[in-house]
Amino acid sequence: MTSGAVLRAQEVTFGYNRNHPILRNLDLEVDAGEIVGISGENGSGKSTLLKAIIGLLKPQQGTIRVRGRAGYSPQELLLFDHLTVRENFRVFGRAAGLPRARIDHDADSLMERLGFTKYRETKIGELSGGTAQKLNFAISLLGSPEVLVLDEPYQGMDHASYVAFWEMQQALRRHGKAIIVVSHLIEDEKRFTRTLHLVNGRLQACAQKGCPYCGEGPP
Repeated sequence: MTSGAVLRAQEVTFGYNRNHPILRNLDLEVDAGEIVGISGENGSGKSTLLKAIIGLLKPQQGTIRVRGRAGYSPQELLLFDHLTVRENFRVFGRAAGLPRARIDHDADSLMERLGFTKYRETKIGELSGGTAQKLNFAISLLGSPEVLVLDEPYQGMDHASYVAFWEMQQALRRHGKAIIVVSHLIEDEKRFTRTLHLVNGRLQACAQKGCPYCGEGPP
C-alpha cells in the first residue's frame, strides 16, 4: 500500500457462481482522511464488495488489505431483537475485543450525538426503524476504527439524524479515518472526496456527463 493508504483491494474477483463473477479484477485504494462514495445499479455488487472488504466474503482471487480495524454498518439491520440498545453495544463491542468501560463510554457518546439516549434500555424489537438504523450505524464506530465501511447507513433516519451523521463523518475524516459509503442520494455527491461507480464488476471514477452510471444523458 502507498504510505497514506489504509485500504487496498487489488485484482479482486468474486462471484456466488464462479462462472458469473460479480466483481472482476477490481482495484480500490483509499487513503486516511478520505470519504469515498460508491454508487451503482441494483445488483452491481456494491454490498458484495463491502462484505469482501471486511472479511465476510473471501475473494476467489486478488487481495484485500486493511491497515488497522474496520467498522461495518450493513444495509440490513444486524441486531439482537431480544436485547436492549445498551446490551447490543456490549455484545458487538466485546466481539471486537473492546473492554467494557470503553464500550460503555463510546455507546453513551454515540447515543447522545445521534439523539437516541432515551432508548438505551429499550429492546430492539420495540424501536422504530429509524432508531434501529441509528444503532446499526453507531455500533460500527465502537473503538474508533481506522476504516469505516457503510452500506446506505442512514436509511430511515430523520433529517436531523442525517445531518448529524454527516457532521460525524467530517469530524472522523479530520481525524484521519478512511470512510467508504454506498449511497444512491445525489445530494451526497458534494460530501465525498471521490465518487466511484461499480460498473461491470469494476470501479471507475465518476465522469459526470458520459459516465456509464450517472448518465449518458443529462446528469
